[in-house]
Amino acid sequence: MIERTSKQPDCDVVVVGAGFAGIYALWQARQRGLSVRGFESAPDVGGTWYWNAYPGARCDVPSYNYAYFFDSEIVRNWNWSDICAYQGEIQHYLRHVAERCDILRDIAFDTKVSRASYSAETALWTLSTSSGETVVCRYLVLAIGALSEPKVPDIDGAHDFAGETYFTSKWPKDRAVDFAGKRVGVIGTGSSGVQVIPEIAKTAERVFVFQRTANYVIPTEGGPIDSKHMSSLRQDPQAVRQALRETYGGNQPLGIGEHRFGELDETGREEALRKAWDGRYPALAFRDAHLPEANAAISDHIRKRMQAIVEDPWTAHHLTPWDHPYGGKRPCRSDVYLQTFNEPHVRLIPLAETPILGIAPHGVVTSAETIELDVLVYATGFDAITGSVFAIDITGIGGRSIKEAWRDGPLNYLGTMVHGFPNLFLPSSAMSPSVLSNMATLAEQQIDFIFDSILWLEQHGRPGLHPQRESQERWREETLHYAGRRPGALTTKSWYSGANIPGKPRVFMVYCGGFKKYHDTCLTELREGFPSYALERQAG
Repeated sequence: MIERTSKQPDCDVVVVGAGFAGIYALWQARQRGLSVRGFESAPDVGGTWYWNAYPGARCDVPSYNYAYFFDSEIVRNWNWSDICAYQGEIQHYLRHVAERCDILRDIAFDTKVSRASYSAETALWTLSTSSGETVVCRYLVLAIGALSEPKVPDIDGAHDFAGETYFTSKWPKDRAVDFAGKRVGVIGTGSSGVQVIPEIAKTAERVFVFQRTANYVIPTEGGPIDSKHMSSLRQDPQAVRQALRETYGGNQPLGIGEHRFGELDETGREEALRKAWDGRYPALAFRDAHLPEANAAISDHIRKRMQAIVEDPWTAHHLTPWDHPYGGKRPCRSDVYLQTFNEPHVRLIPLAETPILGIAPHGVVTSAETIELDVLVYATGFDAITGSVFAIDITGIGGRSIKEAWRDGPLNYLGTMVHGFPNLFLPSSAMSPSVLSNMATLAEQQIDFIFDSILWLEQHGRPGLHPQRESQERWREETLHYAGRRPGALTTKSWYSGANIPGKPRVFMVYCGGFKKYHDTCLTELREGFPSYALERQAG
């Protein structure tokens, strides 16, 4: 237990994390006249975009949308090189914004927050850091991201491998990794695997792809920036900012079908699907693409397209996802991944047929053979959404830990606050639009909501704010209700529901009711004085 000796805070706000949400939170704190300190475990800003530096890492959301809009000059002065920017450019962009906003002076880099404890007596949070410092604050913003806690390999003998081992989630930053002439095994074919495998295959002698489950892979929207499109965004960035919050996903799609599924006959549907694939928007081939019958047609068309790309029928069949509809898992985007399997030195090992029995010092042992390797790459992703929260020892009222509060899965209200943990804010957490929305738009929207809430608390005697129990239950029900309307959401095993982590409670963790509805609900709470929350009236 953290010793609580101070009745006065060292600062008003502590922000943990320096990715999209953290940078903006630090700036907002200064704009609101609040004293603030920031902590970041990495040596620089970027969050996920700092660590995910593996070859081929890029965003699958167009740069037109995946950017800040709070500062019009940033929009007008920054020039993206590609519609879907690569990791290095995104991190460079975030560093540019941090410098422009002058928030680097507020951040202690290479510093983890290990513990955070709330005192009901003082209405303050006390934090312990890896540097040995203790910091007391009124408001705690954990901008730690939904995809920031790497998944630990759950394979017997993982630590016995004698060759080189790398994780896409924590790629080396101090040197280039050389695959030339080496036998490389890659475990995982989600978004990171899909991006890194083609790059490894360029120089490796042999590449063995260990696929746990097949995923949909559709073309990227990458390519040269359209100067006319960029000019239109620069005319009135604040209008664009507001318009993004009025959409379903927090972004403006570059392409969408002209008709609804039910308006077209079979020939018309096939033509719409063809145009959508060629136009790089297959997921939105119809204006009602979310309907089960429309989704089924889209899923089937993508499967056919995937199989047509891969020359070997056996490999094509095993790369195709037959067990879930499109969107049931996070879809992948690449223009080169499927084509890589046409190279003679790249081999697919579907683990559903020949599972991994263990890792040996010199390779991977499957039920059929031992594959000798020089390098092993884990593209196994993250303990998504809740993993980063549990990485910090957080205790609230009465010393109750957040792990205990979330024993049966995450429970909160509006994806930002938890009952029993006053003045603790969790942007990008569970039960928000999170990873099924444009995370840049979400970062701005949630941080605005959080600091509007803090301003209200400052104006009303600084009470402790946290949601009522029944509000959390209602929000979970609403989250599950909308998940039930998304094809495959509640029937597919995915990290959206924690299925990639053994023993993790299976709860669908992403709000699918749409960005606009989510934003409107947040605004209603602000306008009506937080009717769904409880106020602890202790004075800090």
